[in-house]
Amino acid sequence: MATKVSAGKSRPKVHIKAGDTVYVRAGADRETRLTPEEMDRFGPQQQKTEANKRPGRRAKVLKVLADKRRVVMEGVNMLVRHARPRGRSTRTQQLQSGRVEQPGSVSLANVMLVCPNCDRPTRVRRGTVEGKRVRLCRRCGEPVDTVK
Repeated sequence: MATKVSAGKSRPKVHIKAGDTVYVRAGADRETRLTPEEMDRFGPQQQKTEANKRPGRRAKVLKVLADKRRVVMEGVNMLVRHARPRGRSTRTQQLQSGRVEQPGSVSLANVMLVCPNCDRPTRVRRGTVEGKRVRLCRRCGEPVDTVK
């Protein structure tokens, strides 16, 4: 029996959109959850266990890279780029040279959508409200998207 091969690529399923608030579930921000006094008090292994008990970081999504299954968020995974001045030596060009911080992407599996109604990280399900398909919170059942 022959298998069907589609001519075009199918779009990956992504439940997060630009402008959403997300909860970062994993990553190297673990150490930022502890105060400097707690970092001194605990050993390396105990630091990990204590940091995992603390809530993670929340951020706003700037861009969704659906084909790569990654998201770009404000203030998370900041990358430092070193830029040299280019073009004319004007004041605006001088401000853009040197160390420039910009957000890097994070895997989609490491973030969860935060419901604007119950303010908790949640998974998303699809449903219809007033005849329109919207994303619904699994915890409270309220729509995540605004219905217009």
